[in-house]
Amino acid sequence: MERNLRTNITPEATQSTATYRDACPRCGAKGVSTTIQEEDYIYGTGESEVKLRVEIPIHECKQCEIQFTDWVAAEIKHNALCQHFGVLNPTQIQQLRKKHRMSRKAFAGLTGLDEAYLKKLENGINIQKIAHDRLLRLLDDPAILNQLRQIVEDIKKPTLP
Repeated sequence: MERNLRTNITPEATQSTATYRDACPRCGAKGVSTTIQEEDYIYGTGESEVKLRVEIPIHECKQCEIQFTDWVAAEIKHNALCQHFGVLNPTQIQQLRKKHRMSRKAFAGLTGLDEAYLKKLENGINIQKIAHDRLLRLLDDPAILNQLRQIVEDIKKPTLP
């Protein structure tokens, strides 16, 4: 399956590439140029393989003639995968948690998700399972979040034998 996914490159993303304009990571030369290029990104193997086309910043050092990418390209690819699978991306997950003014530890405790797993989702290391994604999407509704809080509170109360 092949999909073209246009990922908007934000002003923050292009500014973050400026760190390489100071010096090439290989030779230290100044003046690394950055262009936006389409790249085919293959994920998975066999019948589950998908080819995504993304637009990413490519840096090039004129001195030593290397081309390289940075975390911005990795983030764009990860977000394209999230879009392909129909799940929230890391920024959306973090924004959801912050919308409810919760620490990662508190949010993990409320949802039953492991705190380390939640950190991996927010940092783009893992992509959540669809069941976890659905839970997170439901929690965007403050009424559902409050209902979950009540459920968790009730579970903590001692029960009669």
